[in-house]
Amino acid sequence: MKLLENNLKTQLLNRTTRRISLTASGGEYYHHCKKVLELVDEGEERLRNDQLIPSGQLTISCPEILGKKRILPFSLNYMDRFPATHIHLSLTDRLVDIMREDIDIAIRIGEPPDSTDIIARPLTDYELVACASASYLEQFGTPEKPEDLFKHQCISLNGSILDQWQTTSFKENIKNSRLTSDSSEVIKQGAISGMGIIIQAKMFLEDAINTGLLVPILENYPLPARKLNALYLRKKYSSARVNFMLEALQEALPLKK
Repeated sequence: MKLLENNLKTQLLNRTTRRISLTASGGEYYHHCKKVLELVDEGEERLRNDQLIPSGQLTISCPEILGKKRILPFSLNYMDRFPATHIHLSLTDRLVDIMREDIDIAIRIGEPPDSTDIIARPLTDYELVACASASYLEQFGTPEKPEDLFKHQCISLNGSILDQWQTTSFKENIKNSRLTSDSSEVIKQGAISGMGIIIQAKMFLEDAINTGLLVPILENYPLPARKLNALYLRKKYSSARVNFMLEALQEALPLKK
C-alpha cells in the first residue's frame, strides 16, 4: 500500500494505532477501481453470454413476507438449476437504494419509481385479503360490508390500501385494536389470537386460512391488488446473470392476464 501511495503521490489511508480508514482521495480511488472491476466483470459476462449459462453473484432485495413465501423457494430452485450462480437474499421492508447499495434486483410492492436509471419488470399482482379468527367473529359478528369495520377492532390497517379500496375519509372511522404493530408477523399472530381484523397479503395468510386459524371476510368487496415489480438499473440489463434472473422471475411470478 505504501508503494501505491508513493506512486500516486497521495495518502490513501488514515492510520492510527486502533484503526485504518480511507482518506477522501482513497475513497475516490476505491470507487474508480471498483468501476474498472465492474467493467471487467461485465466483459467476462458478455463472453459467457454466448454459452447461455448464468453464473456469478446476485444480490436480490425484497420485502420479508414475499421473500420467505416466494422468493426464497424460487432462489433455491434457481441455484439448483444453475450451480454457478450465488444469491445473496436481503429481506427488508425498507426501501433500498439500488444505486448506492449494490442491489442487482429489488422486488418491490407498489408503483415503481419515476426514474430514467431504473427499469421495472412487472410481476404477478400482490393480492390482499381481510381476515379475522373464528373466535373473534363469533364474539363480535362478521362484517357484511366495508362500513361495518367501523364497529370492529382493526389491527394496523394500511391507510394507503384503505384509500384505494374506499373513499379517502374511510380510514378516519377505523378503530385500532388494542394491539398495533409494524411487524407483519405480529399483526398476523394478533388476528389468530382474536385481537381483531387484519388486511394482509393472501400468500402470507394462506396457511392460516387453510387450517382454519383465520377466516376470510368481505369477499364480495375485493381489495385492490397491489403491483409487484422487479427493479434494476438500466446499465445492469446487459449483465447475463441479471437478465437470466429477470426472465426466471417473470416465469415464476407471471403477470395475470
